[in-house]
Amino acid sequence: MAGIYGADVAQLRALGKALTASSTRLTSTRVALSRDVRDASRWKGSDAERFRSDWDGTHSLTLGKVIAALAEAGRAAARHADEQERASGTRDTAGRTSTSAPDARKGSGNISFLGEDHSSPRHADRGEPNLTPAELDRLRNKVSAAASGGNFLAGNDAEVNGLREALTALTPAQLNQLLASLSDDELRNLGAGAAGDGKGWFNSEGTTPFERQQLLDQLLSKASADQVHRLKDLIPWAQPDGTAMGDAARPGGPDPSSTSRWMEPRFPVIGEHPSADDIRQGQYGDCVVLAAAGAMVNADSGWAREHVTDNGNGTVSVLLFDKNGQEQWVTVTSDLPANAYGGQLGAKTGFGGNWPAYVEKALAQVYTEDDNNDGTKEGSPPDQAWPPGHYRAIEGNWGPDAFQYLAGPEVERTKDADVLWGAASGGKPSVVTTLGEAPDGAPNGYHANHAYFVTGTDERGNIILQNPWGAFEPSMAISKEDFRRLFSDATVTH
Repeated sequence: MAGIYGADVAQLRALGKALTASSTRLTSTRVALSRDVRDASRWKGSDAERFRSDWDGTHSLTLGKVIAALAEAGRAAARHADEQERASGTRDTAGRTSTSAPDARKGSGNISFLGEDHSSPRHADRGEPNLTPAELDRLRNKVSAAASGGNFLAGNDAEVNGLREALTALTPAQLNQLLASLSDDELRNLGAGAAGDGKGWFNSEGTTPFERQQLLDQLLSKASADQVHRLKDLIPWAQPDGTAMGDAARPGGPDPSSTSRWMEPRFPVIGEHPSADDIRQGQYGDCVVLAAAGAMVNADSGWAREHVTDNGNGTVSVLLFDKNGQEQWVTVTSDLPANAYGGQLGAKTGFGGNWPAYVEKALAQVYTEDDNNDGTKEGSPPDQAWPPGHYRAIEGNWGPDAFQYLAGPEVERTKDADVLWGAASGGKPSVVTTLGEAPDGAPNGYHANHAYFVTGTDERGNIILQNPWGAFEPSMAISKEDFRRLFSDATVTH
């Protein structure tokens, strides 16, 4: 006698397969459409650029939401079929597929992308604004000392760091209490004092970019939203310069942007399932940065969630390595550089969130490795070495220089294929760069002066490379001989 079911198990399984197949077909359609939309030879002009911006910023993401919903519905139908079988004490042995197993990453299985953020809060408890008048006076004096030029011989490096250490001990509510007690002029002076190098005659290093950013981190990450706006208005270096040199590897050459515009993204910093598919390089020529971020999250699916977080007050914090190999939070405001059509100029939103764009922004604030050897568009001024606080500083740089900020000091630039294959087989994050000109016999998807990240190996022993322009770009499977002949070098982690 057949068991009693609350639903027809066979039909549930058939529905699950149909939903999963529809999700797969729509994924293929989305990839094909993305390639067509980005083919500049098919449609040129301002209307075309505006539609491409809308596609990246809205339409493609909406399709992604539908794809994910169909896939989850397919898994849900399979789970319900399993539950019906267990409840009735029977087992349907026909048509069982791997889709019946719940995806451990899905949690409750709810689809949430457009609204809910999945960051881990840094300051979950705001505390109470309970500083005494004496404590407030002590902190205000530290602010005044950090804002001044300090001793001619000693500078004000010690004062900047002393203020930062004092702010570290404050709860968000106490920090906000302090900010509310400071005038606009006091905050402007603090910004000006901390912006200097802090050097005196006997201080060879002075205030480093990371030390300045640690001070800003304590201010921005803990402040209320209205105080964040105030800090951004009064401290100019709280926001990097968003102008772009452009990506020289793109067909047609770099597309520079000379205006620093800003926009508030509509999508969360961390979506439900961050992954390497979120890497979608925008107009900046920072393929090494985005390839390094892709390599990190490909090697560790939890990397984005552990290193990027929405503070819930209009700021985002990113955990980077400083020059001493120590991890430090870099906090930036949540607005991002905008293109001429109001879309994101830099890294585009992925289905797993906007975290790559904030890795870009945080790195632009502290990057000190830029040189003046980047290529520029014909007729443009020659390149210069950009200091921290400029997106142009993170464009067109060497693999180890950028990678060390994300992976730490244990990175190695190599031309040795055996070293690269050893890292890839061990699941270590790795980035590969191409030659200055595309050689004969280059595989489909190869672009000169470009960086790719390793996603794994295939059954033939080749390594698989993904383009940071996006998962819709063709991947490349290359042999050791291909690497030696067609590529410049690699950067691997240990």
